[in-house]
Amino acid sequence: MSVSIVSRAQWGAKPWAGTPNYVSLAQRTEFFIHYDGADHITRTGNSVPQAIERGHLGQGWAGIGYSFVVDQEGVAYEGRGWTLQGAHCPDHNISGIGVQIAIGGDQEPSAKALATARALYDEACQKTGRTLAMKGHKDGFATACPGVRLYAWVKAGMPAGNYEDPNGGGSKPPVNWDGTSFPGAGAFALGRSHPAVTVLGQRLVAHGYGRFYKEGPGPRFSEADRSATEAFQKAQGWTGSDADGYPGAETWKRLLAAPKPTTPSSIVALNPAVKPGAKHAQVKELQQLLIAAGYGPIPGAYSTYYGPETQKAVARFHNKNPQYRAAGTSYDPAIGQRGFIELQKEAGRK
Repeated sequence: MSVSIVSRAQWGAKPWAGTPNYVSLAQRTEFFIHYDGADHITRTGNSVPQAIERGHLGQGWAGIGYSFVVDQEGVAYEGRGWTLQGAHCPDHNISGIGVQIAIGGDQEPSAKALATARALYDEACQKTGRTLAMKGHKDGFATACPGVRLYAWVKAGMPAGNYEDPNGGGSKPPVNWDGTSFPGAGAFALGRSHPAVTVLGQRLVAHGYGRFYKEGPGPRFSEADRSATEAFQKAQGWTGSDADGYPGAETWKRLLAAPKPTTPSSIVALNPAVKPGAKHAQVKELQQLLIAAGYGPIPGAYSTYYGPETQKAVARFHNKNPQYRAAGTSYDPAIGQRGFIELQKEAGRK
């Protein structure tokens, strides 16, 4: 479901004390859960984000530091939102979306709060076109946050079960799936959301069918998913109802298998001519490696042009491996020699 979010204007936010930097959705790779601190929180409504804002302004920040805040009634409030740099976890404020659930100490989070936080996670995955890493604040910084109860929930995969969006977004059925086995044909109905749909898209991209995606795989089964699946099925030599674009158990099995290698299996050097904006034969190899390592999709691949989509994929590689990013940059679209070697290793070369 798409989560209804109370805007900054609606909850009475103060003007930014210096506007936070813009962060593209392509740079988001993590989803952090936070809590309020040591004491139980009893307030709900607009007073929740207002209290946090007062505290964060008092620390000299531009305003509320979380991307979103969720109260015990399951209402979501806009903080930094989807595309403004957060102030919730050092070294993870660009890569991470931060959501605070308004509880403290050993307080039990409500089912409504957990459901809304999970719905925000699902929407974040859909918007970014990838499965974001689920993390508690303590995974990025030495802290007790998000507390014992919320951290256990994060480590359990952020389950939510049946729920209703308190802002009228509708209901969502529970998902009980182990993450790898075929989830059943019912998971792949047009317009239906299921975690397996994201995995389906990622595997289709890994097998070379990323050209069907304009925004990238997400949890909602779309016509792009169906078309990419149909093309994959036809490539297996299937016809008729066996190639209708709806995954069955055999389609799923073949997609989860490793793609047939299309590039050398041993580590090779990067040609210095391979750089953003250039055309070179090795760019195609770079694109293949990026997709095989999970940094796709790259619309238009495979080609010899190191264009904007290839640059975005390289930047996603650097988000995961900042040690290979150019010094002093937060967005690096150029693959360097050391990064190219690491990318090859991630793609399975030795």
